[in-house]
Amino acid sequence: MTNHRDIVIEKYGPASTMLVRNLAPRTPGPDEVAIDVAYSGVNFADVQMRIGLYPDAPKKPFVPGYEVSGTISAVGKNVRDLAVGDRVVAGTYFGGYASSVTIPAHQAFKLPASYDLAAGAALPVAYFTAQLAVFEMARVRKGDKVLIECATGGVGVLAMQMAKHVGAEVTGLTTTAAKKAFIESHGATAYTLDEFRADPSLRGYDFILNSSGGSAIQWQRKRLGMTGRMVCIGVSSGVKDGKRSFLRIAKTLIQMPRISILKLFNDNTGIYALNALHILRDPTWIAKLTSSMTTVAAMGLAPHVGKVFPAAEVGAAHDYLSSKQATGKVLIAWNDTAN
Repeated sequence: MTNHRDIVIEKYGPASTMLVRNLAPRTPGPDEVAIDVAYSGVNFADVQMRIGLYPDAPKKPFVPGYEVSGTISAVGKNVRDLAVGDRVVAGTYFGGYASSVTIPAHQAFKLPASYDLAAGAALPVAYFTAQLAVFEMARVRKGDKVLIECATGGVGVLAMQMAKHVGAEVTGLTTTAAKKAFIESHGATAYTLDEFRADPSLRGYDFILNSSGGSAIQWQRKRLGMTGRMVCIGVSSGVKDGKRSFLRIAKTLIQMPRISILKLFNDNTGIYALNALHILRDPTWIAKLTSSMTTVAAMGLAPHVGKVFPAAEVGAAHDYLSSKQATGKVLIAWNDTAN
């Protein structure tokens, strides 16, 4: 790859405000690797930071993106476990919308032979978030009743597979009836959000993964069984169609419940909030989660790539993700020969 590029957010606004620039790749330091990127993952957090609703985003201008797959093009002198030519997947902690990235070596992981580069790019954010929610926080185990609210998204797909792998009984939700078959294809019971909410008999869950935030937290937590756990991973209900609305986000935040510890005593349930980005600031956790990716193949995890856009059409990728048409992961590709 000779023409290196990245995608920058210079001002908040619609997807069309993102700019593709020429990029001068950085030579890796002693403990770093350089990667020629095949695919970059597109996440809902990228949409939120583009419209100015992501408090952890860097100051403008900045390059978004948390995950890439590609081929090692150079290694630092202290790097022993990776070599030029290795196919890798990597977490980038911003900067992932680029055709070349240079990152600490411990953030990259050799891609298992059974995965192609597209599947690799769909792994890091979804895998880290699902791993933290399902196993680190909720400690899901055989026989648990599990409800995945975001079942058709990148995180939800892997969370369903992880829970099924350990023998849990899994239910997935979707806002669109047409997507129920996709959930069922992963061995889960499927309901639309409206169908589920209208049926009060659907309760007694040991784990609920919530991504919408707002008022949904309150009614969903009433569906938890004794000692049940809810893990909240976002506030997607505060954004609609990828557009910024301070009124909508304010309404969502106001509707977020203020949960009393005393009431939790009565319910014998637990509520967790997960910001995977904050966890990934800790090098110890990055190493732990990267190391745990050795279990991806053993668990038979298969990330679903819903659609791939050329990097030049990154705005269309954002709009597609925001419109809730996507199932699984949305990617941008940096060259026509990525495979």
